Amino acid sequence: MPPDFEIRPVTPDEVEAFTRAPLAAFGETFDPERFKLEWTHHELDRTLAAFDDGEIVGTGRLYSLELTLPGAVLEPVAAVSWISVLPTHRRRGILTAIMGRELDDAVERGESMAVLHASEGLIYRRFGYGIAAGSIAFTVPRRHSAFLRPPPEGGRVRLVDDETARKVFPDIFERARRHQPGAVSRVDEWWGNELFYVEKKEEGTRFFATYESADRTLDGYVVYKIVARWTDDGLGRSRLDVLDLVTVTPEARAVLWRYLCDVDLVETIAAGSCPVDEPLRWMLAESRRFTVNRLSDGLWVRVLDAPAALSARRYATAGQIVFGVDDEFRPDGDAAGRFALEGGPDGAQCERTNVDPDLALGVADLGAAYLGGVTFSTLARAGLVEERTPGALARADAMFRADPAPFVMTEF
Repeated sequence: MPPDFEIRPVTPDEVEAFTRAPLAAFGETFDPERFKLEWTHHELDRTLAAFDDGEIVGTGRLYSLELTLPGAVLEPVAAVSWISVLPTHRRRGILTAIMGRELDDAVERGESMAVLHASEGLIYRRFGYGIAAGSIAFTVPRRHSAFLRPPPEGGRVRLVDDETARKVFPDIFERARRHQPGAVSRVDEWWGNELFYVEKKEEGTRFFATYESADRTLDGYVVYKIVARWTDDGLGRSRLDVLDLVTVTPEARAVLWRYLCDVDLVETIAAGSCPVDEPLRWMLAESRRFTVNRLSDGLWVRVLDAPAALSARRYATAGQIVFGVDDEFRPDGDAAGRFALEGGPDGAQCERTNVDPDLALGVADLGAAYLGGVTFSTLARAGLVEERTPGALARADAMFRADPAPFVMTEF
């Protein structure tokens, strides 16, 4: 623990100060209405604050969530959020202390992994986190959005109001996230605080739509907003921003994308966060009009218990691999050492071993490859994985392959 700083969970009467501290660190404004929504789901015992003479100068918070693994396995994880240190207290060991305490908490609760979104790409690798699931932002001009093939017929898209959306969207999301590697669960309060909360300064008008299949099952939804723009001579040049697109079936995704690309008076369709293997690109007749504006590091994974984490997921092909894992931040933890993995589509088993490793790597790179978002061969070409047994890279790549590509779906 840094000298002179007390680090502990906050009490109910300290919650507002705990909320204001990270806002100050990120240069944001306190919103009383959003504050009430945020703290309907407390888990105060999973908060951490650093105090300097009674003032909160650093924060961290954990959410108890589920992470979808390849093979449609749901694994409890510690979701790290609200990490901040006031600019007056930087470089004094507060961040390291909070990160260490949070990982200790996750281990004590039996969570095999921690996950997070990173505000800065340089911070979290030293704590053992690796980029496991990316996302893309892209635009498509409406006038160049023709499909190669028409979407399936029989279903229908319906605009719904806020009240209906609140009722039906969570169930659609639950069905979808169970088959999307890298997705995390959403607590009930997330919907009101994130998806349905509109800041006063937000530009544009939000709309909600559902997709019903031919048998009238709700298999998808989309939240989007239209930022209205008009030329001086009265021509519509609006932008349609896709905020949350969730689908259970390929048919639902194709139909909803066609709907979004057909909204009148829109010049550009823009999506801020979609999977790196988003199929819309391949639906378009003119695919080069699908312009990727940003590739982001969506979800970072930190393995805490290697035998438990590697045993939990399913593998694309049957095989055996021995990993030698280095964990500088927790050298005595359950992610450091040699681990023998035997797994396949029906299950896996992993345990400590004294056998020489086939692959040697750091715990951050094990986290990066864990969901199948990057191959071990790619990491080896980057100088991050050492192949000690010929053919081990190809074998591990085949085992860890994931389809679809991992995608987190939710910010937390």
